[in-house]
Parts: sequence; C-alpha cells; structure tokens
Amino acid sequence: MYSAERINEKAAIESGIDTDWYLLDDNFQIAIVASAGGLLPESVSSDLPRLERTIKYFRALPVLSNEITLTDDVCKLIAGYNQQQKDTYLKDVHYMTSRGFYYFDKVVVNAYDDFRYFLKAKPAKPLIIDREDNAIKELLSFPRLKGEFENLIQFMVNGIE
Repeated sequence: MYSAERINEKAAIESGIDTDWYLLDDNFQIAIVASAGGLLPESVSSDLPRLERTIKYFRALPVLSNEITLTDDVCKLIAGYNQQQKDTYLKDVHYMTSRGFYYFDKVVVNAYDDFRYFLKAKPAKPLIIDREDNAIKELLSFPRLKGEFENLIQFMVNGIE
C-alpha cells in the first residue's frame, strides 16, 4: 500500500502516462494492464527501459489462439458501436489476448487516483511464464497478484508494488 505522500510524488511524474505493464498471478499466468494514465507499481516505474524491452518482447510473441472471451461489460459497451468502432476498440485487446494475456484496463482514463483496473478479456489459451527461459529472466521483476486471474473481475493497483 502506498502512502498519500508517495502517491502524490508518483502522480507528479506518472500522471497522464499511457503505457502497458504486466502482472503475474500465482499460476504464472500473465496479464497486460493498460495504464490509461494511472498509477504504476514501483517495480514497473523504477525501470522504464526494462518496461520498454518487455513490451517489445511480448508484442512480438506469436498468436496462441484467436479465441478470446470478452467480459459482459465490454460486450454491453460495444453493442451500439458500428463494426469499424468495434474493430478499433478491440484491436489491442484482441492482439494481446490472442497471445495468451488476460487484458485489464481502466474505465476512467487519466484518473490517477482511481486505482481500479477491470478485466476486459480472457484468453482461451493463457500464456504461462517459464521463469527458466533466459529471455524472460532478463525481463523479470513483474509485479505479482495474490490469487488467479481466471476468476478475477478487477483489482486495485495501489495494493501492488
């Protein structure tokens, strides 16, 4: 948990930054988290060059399955969209979820003090991180979530370091 003072310090630097970061669960499954201008865990913000290498590495992974499951909230949100709007909204969600990532995002963009991240999509075939993989070892130090993504609807980033 962050102190109010630390959150204010981090907000002065991070507020408005829109980047992706990654989170592991207890089963070493991985989620991509779209920051949408929100709080970044210390393990992410303390080494932004490593985060850039991690993003490049994960975005280059092959598709594991094109079958993904969108949450009911996302389906309701895009129900009134035309096909082009749906495609645009879901482009990154599908891209990363098809590579085995759970996909979390904020509902309120650029609200630094809103610490909630919500599940948008689940992969049919989750990517499980092999901690012995040399390519992964150099990138490791992902924040960890206690529990499993499979049944998670949301999490609070201010409880993750």
